[in-house]
Amino acid sequence: MAKEIEEKKNRRKLFAHVKTKRTAKREQIDDENSNVIEVTPGISARVKVLIVILVILIAAVVIVSVRRYINTREYQGYNVVSSVETNGDNIADYIMFSDNVLKVTKDGVAYIDATGNTVWDCSYAMKMPQAVVNGDYAAVADMNGRDVYVFNKSGKVSNQTLNYDITNIDIASQGVYVVILSGENENYINAYDKDSKEIYEMKTSIENSGYPLDIAVSDDGQKLFTSYVKVDGTTVPDYLAAYNFGSVGQNENADRLMGGFTFDDTIFPYVDFIDNDTIACFGDDRIVIYSMNEKPSEKAEISLDGREMLGVFANSHYVGYISANADTTAGRYHIYIYDTNGKLTAEADYNNTFSKIYATEDELIIAGEFDCSIYYLNGAKKFSTTFRKNLIDIVPSGNKLEYIAIFENETTIIKLTMKNEKENK
Repeated sequence: MAKEIEEKKNRRKLFAHVKTKRTAKREQIDDENSNVIEVTPGISARVKVLIVILVILIAAVVIVSVRRYINTREYQGYNVVSSVETNGDNIADYIMFSDNVLKVTKDGVAYIDATGNTVWDCSYAMKMPQAVVNGDYAAVADMNGRDVYVFNKSGKVSNQTLNYDITNIDIASQGVYVVILSGENENYINAYDKDSKEIYEMKTSIENSGYPLDIAVSDDGQKLFTSYVKVDGTTVPDYLAAYNFGSVGQNENADRLMGGFTFDDTIFPYVDFIDNDTIACFGDDRIVIYSMNEKPSEKAEISLDGREMLGVFANSHYVGYISANADTTAGRYHIYIYDTNGKLTAEADYNNTFSKIYATEDELIIAGEFDCSIYYLNGAKKFSTTFRKNLIDIVPSGNKLEYIAIFENETTIIKLTMKNEKENK
């Protein structure tokens, strides 16, 4: 009996030991389960970066596509916004001036706003008026005469009568203007402030310097670039001279000459500061671009490859010209557009008449007889039409897509449209 009791105790201990092991194992499993971290589906950092890059690429493509559309969109017609009768437009010259238009005649000037109305006018008597503008200032000089008038957006600022005949004029953005004066035995290059007070005078002689063909003054009025031509035996060399009338030039030498370039076989009838430190020189066989922060240095040279420039244009980013097209099947004329590094950036064919071509900061405008064409500076056509009336000139107004078209005895504001709904003017 005692033996049976002992066996039961031992069996109970065994079951208890087995139970304890099972319980311990179950608790271990529970502990392991309690330490398990539940992971939910998510986006890794790498995938997030890829998504951001993809979004940026899509946005860039959209921006490029929108810009390309804007810069190549062609308008098919126009609507007439307003029209006013005017007098003497067939003998007037029109020039963009502070988002509006300056009308220049032999009898005076008128400042015309975007609605075609005259803001102010000023009378004078000139035989051959020539106007130049820069920023908020304009000057009108009587070529081969002696009178000069200076204007801003509010009207006349000053005027004077010079001692010699005027052969050329240019103006800076703050109203400083420079004139070439033709004396009896020499020429003068004189500068005046907006109030017509003399700043400096340079005397030049044909024997030494040559005859000054053209002048250009920088926006700040301190730098001057001049094209001289001189007959030297059987050759006619051209000399491009750069002057600085600021503190830099004062420290250089007495005559303020900062540098010069001689060309034995090229004449440069037109030079222009396209920004304060960059000069474009248009010659009969090439275009040369100079950089002039202090002293001048050649930046680019563009060969015309035997082509004749029938018209030139420039803005702060581009220079170019129009010439007769060798391939007449493509058009009567061909337009070449270059950046200031001399790279050909765009070309275009043009098949209508033209008497005037010029560039704004955004586009190229061509007018002639009844025809008008507007090009983007990437060479794409923006607008083209043939009016029923003789077109004297056309200039952008201050309003988007609106232009001031000057006809004989009428000034009309037109707005470009996508559809061909133009009114026949």
